[in-house]
Amino acid sequence: MFRACLSVLLAFPVLHAADDFVKPDRVPLATWVREDLFAGWIANDAAAFDRGTKKVDRFLSDHPDDRLGLAFKYLEVAYAMIQARTKGDDAAYQTQFAAAKDLRSRIFAGDLRDPGPYIVVGSCQVRAAYFAPEKDRAAMYREGRDLLAKVPELQADVFEKLPPHFRGEVWAQLAFASDRLGDAAARDQALENILTKLPGTPYESRARAWQKPGNIAKEKDYTCMSCHDPGRLAPTLARLAGAAKK
Repeated sequence: MFRACLSVLLAFPVLHAADDFVKPDRVPLATWVREDLFAGWIANDAAAFDRGTKKVDRFLSDHPDDRLGLAFKYLEVAYAMIQARTKGDDAAYQTQFAAAKDLRSRIFAGDLRDPGPYIVVGSCQVRAAYFAPEKDRAAMYREGRDLLAKVPELQADVFEKLPPHFRGEVWAQLAFASDRLGDAAARDQALENILTKLPGTPYESRARAWQKPGNIAKEKDYTCMSCHDPGRLAPTLARLAGAAKK
């Protein structure tokens, strides 16, 4: 579980000095922060997560209303919620829960059409819901599912052309959250999307396993199956450095 992600994240080198958290102009924000934040989110790598947090905070100091930047801040808060619950610190959880609510209202104010924040926040909601108190759990699954369900609509025809990782993770999370909400029809539709549109992929194998009675219910929190190669930080920095020398 998470092996494909972990093997890359744990081997990922520190590419910048401790005091260099400013995003290079031609590096997308997601590429700049994702691997550091995921190292904490997935592998509990506190040092990498702290580096990612500092990058996000530095970016938001210059772009305080950037929706994707706020979405990655939401990931930090969701992780803090999970950590608080794991430690049995209900007061800390409530503080982070309130911060998460405030961030969501800022991120999704108005008619936001960028799918990025929907993916980041929706995914965080689906995973964090497992750790949440029972009184918050169903709402978190529902909010996460509603956000992720917007992604195919926002990406329109492009969505069907995306690599399996992008579509598979969205549909799998929709299936998982729908199962937790007792919505068998929505769960089965998401699984059918995977079976018909991602044949021969690991997502097809997961969907077939989840179709068997009781299997999806045995899963604890949602776990991603793989990390996508495009947009990794090291090759991006190397490519930009090579282009600058020409």
